[in-house]
Amino acid sequence: MIRWYLRQAQRADALAAGPRMKFADAMPAVEGAPDVEFAAGKLGALRWLEGEHLALYGCVRAAYAYGMDTEAWALCEPLWTHFLDHAHYGEVTEAFRTGRDAAQRAGHIAALVRMRCQLARPLWEQKRYEEAETEVGLAVGGARLLGGAPADGELKLWASALEFRGRARSEQGDWASAVPDFEESRQIHTRIGNPYGVLLQTHLLGQAAAALGEPDRAATLLARAHEMAREQERERMTARTGFELGRVLQGLARREEAAALYAAALDGARERGSGRDEVRVLEALGSLAADGGDEEAASAHRASARAIREREGGLPDTGAGGPS
Repeated sequence: MIRWYLRQAQRADALAAGPRMKFADAMPAVEGAPDVEFAAGKLGALRWLEGEHLALYGCVRAAYAYGMDTEAWALCEPLWTHFLDHAHYGEVTEAFRTGRDAAQRAGHIAALVRMRCQLARPLWEQKRYEEAETEVGLAVGGARLLGGAPADGELKLWASALEFRGRARSEQGDWASAVPDFEESRQIHTRIGNPYGVLLQTHLLGQAAAALGEPDRAATLLARAHEMAREQERERMTARTGFELGRVLQGLARREEAAALYAAALDGARERGSGRDEVRVLEALGSLAADGGDEEAASAHRASARAIREREGGLPDTGAGGPS
């Protein structure tokens, strides 16, 4: 059962998220247990992950309890894709902590680095900053120990660990300390020819520029990131970069451009069924409506955001911004 769920989750992840950094081998078909047919393709895969998330988290616990360490941490890789749209903090934090422990018990250093990074994000989103800092600090150290062979994905892993350390710092408002990590990560991604990594770091550097009071530079960086996301056909990042660019343009009093970007981001969030992204955009639309003096619309957007946050199990208030 555990291996069947792992296989289906890996298939759903590949369909929903496309190629990305993963360290687990693909689980072969389980004899006598047919694969799931994901209706509606990518959206069907995302819906399956959400519909089966309790079983998937349960499989992480069971795999670790039965000493199936590889299966335990491998399940956490596709659960990352699910987490990006649905927080479920209690289950997620437990699962990623178990994945970390499983990778450590298995002696798989690359998987351990990745699991520490995955665990850090729900921790910092719950404002458990000290714990998150510990995880990303150990992740960066572990990634450096691997030495860095691009063919093995180790330089990419190092770049990712640097990104997570920068994000942990930025979540605490220390954007100045985060910038060097984002810049070094972007340099590594450029060197190894990973355009998606370059896109992510450009996006984060744009957010940093906005937070550090450089709106014109932020608009330039985020516009470039938005363009790269469209070129790479990354739907989630197209919406995210457009949303962040919209916030900067709103601050520059370019309200119509901001409204159009918010509307596109909201459509993308709803199409993917991403509660956390929908909350983020609804709160921004509430702010934009309030700026224009439309308090009725502002209240309606904020009420919709509150309802989704409660449904998703207490998503954080994202109105203040920060990396996503």
